Amino acid sequence: MSTESWDILLKAIDAGSLSAAASQTNYTTSGISRIIANLEQEIGFPLLVRNHRGISPTKECTALLPNIRNLSYALELLQQQIGQINGLETGDLTIGTAYSSSYPILTKRVVKFVQCYPNIKVNILWGFSLELYQAVLERRMDVCIVSKQDKKDFLWYPLQKDYMMALVSSSHPLAQKEAFPIEAFATENYINIYPGQETDAEILLSRCGICPNTRFTTSDRYAAHGMVSAGLGVALLNETQILTKEKGIRILPLDPPQSVEIGMVCLPTPTLATKRFIEFMQESV
Repeated sequence: MSTESWDILLKAIDAGSLSAAASQTNYTTSGISRIIANLEQEIGFPLLVRNHRGISPTKECTALLPNIRNLSYALELLQQQIGQINGLETGDLTIGTAYSSSYPILTKRVVKFVQCYPNIKVNILWGFSLELYQAVLERRMDVCIVSKQDKKDFLWYPLQKDYMMALVSSSHPLAQKEAFPIEAFATENYINIYPGQETDAEILLSRCGICPNTRFTTSDRYAAHGMVSAGLGVALLNETQILTKEKGIRILPLDPPQSVEIGMVCLPTPTLATKRFIEFMQESV
């Protein structure tokens, strides 16, 4: 059976549809459908469930996925090693980031990286830290930019320190203070941004033993800034994630000061393309 067929199957599963997978390859949608159908016939059972929303792996396919991803990873390693022997730096590199505000800087560095390694194809994705760590663990992603967490099985490469800041309305009684007492999140009306996603704010409050007085939740930073400006409550964000142009908001450091370490994580056996990117990022820092 062809290793390329398994790789195409992975692309289809990760993309969620055959047409989306076709846009990432040199195949048509019908061509990908035939390849997967031939693979199913060869192994003796269905691999995909098709419905109006797209596709999903069958129970049997789900059981095979870890080994299929390991096979795809091993093939990528082999191809990159062959390229290196031939004097070329080749391969596919998928980068994830938990910080949408990092896009301008990240994309500029990726442009320079691609100029140095024009044969490496780069894909940048956004996600929550929890999702990104899992994607790297499952080899769906090569490297991601996240905050440092107490997780095993990963290599850590520091990039920068990011301070956590309180957002309060300009009319709030604490707005004229030099710093926001961290214990006040337990009593002030709290606006929880991206609830349940293991954000840096959630991790910090948990680490400090503070149960916030959550009155509002939102999955939109812009909405959170508007809610703070309207006086509905206070919020907690990374300094780099704050929309500084929002009016009616005071941005205060925490008392005591709190920060998180931002860096890159990958598995202990990175591909050559991943190694090159990590080295490039560390040099640029």
